[in-house]
Amino acid sequence: MRTTVSALRGVLITGAVALVVGCVGPNPPEKVAAGDKQAEESVEEEADGEAKPKRSNAKTGDKPKGKGKTKRHRYKGEHATDEYEVEKSISEFEERDQWSLKLRKKQPIYFLGIPMRQVPTDNWQMSEMMYEVKPDYVIEAGTLYGGSAVYYAAMLEFINPDAKVLTVDINEEQIHAEAKNHPLWTKRIKFYKGSSVAPEIHEQLKAEIGEGKKVFVTIDTLHAPKHVAAELDLYSQYVSVGSYMVLQDTYYEGLPEVLDEFLKTHPNWERDEAADDRFIFTKYRGGFLKRVK
Repeated sequence: MRTTVSALRGVLITGAVALVVGCVGPNPPEKVAAGDKQAEESVEEEADGEAKPKRSNAKTGDKPKGKGKTKRHRYKGEHATDEYEVEKSISEFEERDQWSLKLRKKQPIYFLGIPMRQVPTDNWQMSEMMYEVKPDYVIEAGTLYGGSAVYYAAMLEFINPDAKVLTVDINEEQIHAEAKNHPLWTKRIKFYKGSSVAPEIHEQLKAEIGEGKKVFVTIDTLHAPKHVAAELDLYSQYVSVGSYMVLQDTYYEGLPEVLDEFLKTHPNWERDEAADDRFIFTKYRGGFLKRVK
């Protein structure tokens, strides 16, 4: 009986993801380039047997199950706080989140013809949070192809006509032409080339934002614990009371611990756990942070 229920659940989950992904529309023929933001080189290794992550599930305490893929990113840069080796495994989180990651790899996501690495359920959650906050600025650390920046800009068209997206990345060449040529890019998006933790980048951000503005932050750059810890500390200063800072891809090794440490040392922040279970899948589990005071 348990096997039957498990199989049925798998079928339902697969169907739900196919339905959500299908809503995005047909894919352009262009192939999405591989690689993650702010990573100069990466090596992928397929696990032959059961994955052996170093920690238990951050939310439930259960041991991770199933096979996993490990991707190691090595990053060396002028503003790196260290030389990192980052590991991730799709077996790090619950089964429903594993399905999200596996199926997104098979079916790339596009918005207005521009590829993006986020799944539709997380994009919808972000749109609801932005509508709640009605920010003057959305800061995006990690631009990649530009699809998510254009998506946030499109949401702001209906939420706050004067709002802007400030997006930061070390690599401008990877931004797709469809993103840069879209009218929203010129109208509502400002790109900053540089490391997400570079002092000169934050000087420019502060000059643009000024004082008394409502700011929403999302972080998706180098998924190394020390780097992410520095980003959380730096970008939290911009977020207005009642708004959010969302860390993406929290299944990377060490990031749940980084988030826990941030909350311990920043009592004016809370984790929005309801957002974790708002939809079936999320790549941001535990990373929806709200500034409460």
